[in-house]
Amino acid sequence: MANLWSYVFWLYPIVFVCSIPLTLLLKQYNSIIAPWLFVRFLEQFIVRNLGYTWLTLLFWSNLLLYRNSTGGIDKRVWIRYGKVYLINTIVIVLLMEWFFGSPIFERISVMSGAHCTIDGIYREYACENVGGEWIGGFDSSSHYLFLISSSLLIWYELINHLKFPVNYLSFDIERGFPNDRQSVITTTTAQSKIRSGIIIASLVFISLWFCSYLITSIFFHTIPEKIVGLFCGLIVPSLLPLLEIPVDN
Repeated sequence: MANLWSYVFWLYPIVFVCSIPLTLLLKQYNSIIAPWLFVRFLEQFIVRNLGYTWLTLLFWSNLLLYRNSTGGIDKRVWIRYGKVYLINTIVIVLLMEWFFGSPIFERISVMSGAHCTIDGIYREYACENVGGEWIGGFDSSSHYLFLISSSLLIWYELINHLKFPVNYLSFDIERGFPNDRQSVITTTTAQSKIRSGIIIASLVFISLWFCSYLITSIFFHTIPEKIVGLFCGLIVPSLLPLLEIPVDN
């Protein structure tokens, strides 16, 4: 029996592999694509500046999908959510924000020759803030890390609450991993509207992040830089089934 989580999980590596020929052909046009309004909108408001804020709001909002008929949420679900969010935050911080000074990705970049065009500046964000340009070196794709990890974290929680036709491809699609996760009963119209709003908002952001993922895949970063981002982005999602705590129905 096929597991839908597996299909979603492997979608991102497959898209990366399929994008390689397009990267080789179209990456030269990245300077043309970068100023596009939609690309700048994604970069400024959906990914770079507010990305982790959106992830936090969506992730914890999805917790409400686990409310039972009395409006409560099982303690074990709270514990699992806390563990997943903590581990993901630690990975993001160490790789992208801070690791006893510069984050790991930036340390790799500097060791491989990256530098600021303004002398005396040794951090990428500091360089950009003073009007300099961070150039050279191996620039591990932090976009890949964030987009893959964030999308899969939301997907993992969302899958179990979406409705799918049964046997529409002549085989069953399991809705979650594992298959005995908590069923949620909605008893009021208000609860139903809240659930629908959370699901729709999650799908909207997953779609926007996927658009950014496609753009990054085709137009930005070298193939090795994206491979590093890909593997790092899959670290936490690959642990999700292991962090699952069985919940009584």
